[in-house]
Amino acid sequence: MTITDLKINPATEGEVEITGELAMTEFASYRDKALKTLGADTKVDGFRPGHIPEKVLIEQVGEEKVLWEMAQEALSDLYPEILTEHKITALGRPEITITKIALGNPLGFKIKTAIMPEVKIGDYKAIAKKVNAELSPTTGETSSESKVSPEEIEKVLEDLRKSRTSAEHSHHEHKEGEECKHEEVLPELNDEFAKSLGQFQTLDELKAKIKENLSLEKKNKAKDKKRVKIVEEVITKSEIKIANILVESEKDKMLAEMEGQIGYMGLNFEDYLAHLKKTKEELRDSWSKQARERVAFGLILGEVAHLEKIGAPEEELKNEVDYLKTQYKDIPEDRLRSYAAGLIVNEKVFEYLEGIK
Repeated sequence: MTITDLKINPATEGEVEITGELAMTEFASYRDKALKTLGADTKVDGFRPGHIPEKVLIEQVGEEKVLWEMAQEALSDLYPEILTEHKITALGRPEITITKIALGNPLGFKIKTAIMPEVKIGDYKAIAKKVNAELSPTTGETSSESKVSPEEIEKVLEDLRKSRTSAEHSHHEHKEGEECKHEEVLPELNDEFAKSLGQFQTLDELKAKIKENLSLEKKNKAKDKKRVKIVEEVITKSEIKIANILVESEKDKMLAEMEGQIGYMGLNFEDYLAHLKKTKEELRDSWSKQARERVAFGLILGEVAHLEKIGAPEEELKNEVDYLKTQYKDIPEDRLRSYAAGLIVNEKVFEYLEGIK
């Protein structure tokens, strides 16, 4: 198509604005198509839809409506052509404005559309190396974070004793209004108590398991802390333009996640909102900053995967999909596959960044 004065400029963050004019002759060539579309949708007594004479149809709908239909037909062809020619990856529906429209004249237009985020990533290798050095076991930070104190083990044991006592008391029923007069007595901390939990023979075994679990939990927290720190520092050193449509989509994901978590706990989401004294819309609106951070986080991981050619090995992907099928039987396999690929790639990106010394 012949487009004059074509301009493609940045608009708001993550969007571009395309302006120009479609030549008069090419705009006029859409008249027959517009008349055919309008004729199929217009009812005129004495004529079948699609068989209305042009003069009668124009008298019925007006010349202005014909011009606007011509514009819609033309732009539906023009827009994807511009995107392809100028290598623009658009997101969502464009916002189209007709700036000039008249019989015997070019068609003037302005199109605003969101585009795939532009990521100019910072020196992620140098950043990962610095963070790994700061949080490596040799500095003492990570190793100290995984140490378990006797007091921490004692606290878990105390919680176990209290929960066991509460469970036992829940079996006793009291008449309405009857006051429970005996004091709560915690079970003695010995081998018998350990055996009562069903998987230990001695108290020392129980303590060892508690220590192992606490240490593993601390190691995982330290690992997550390091991973988040690396990516957050890369984000601060990167230029990322994120379209609002992606932020809004992330808010929807966050809302769905929260609804699922509340439902899993056996609570009603509407009751939860009433407790917060917020509507769904107010809750979503409060997440703008977090949603943008989550989008940026994912974009950085994706960019590192692209630059380092990190993918999901087929065997790992198959195993993950097979597992997910057992958990989510109603979700189509292609969606599970996409989700699984994302999980695997992200984990491998983290491992790659953690391995930079």
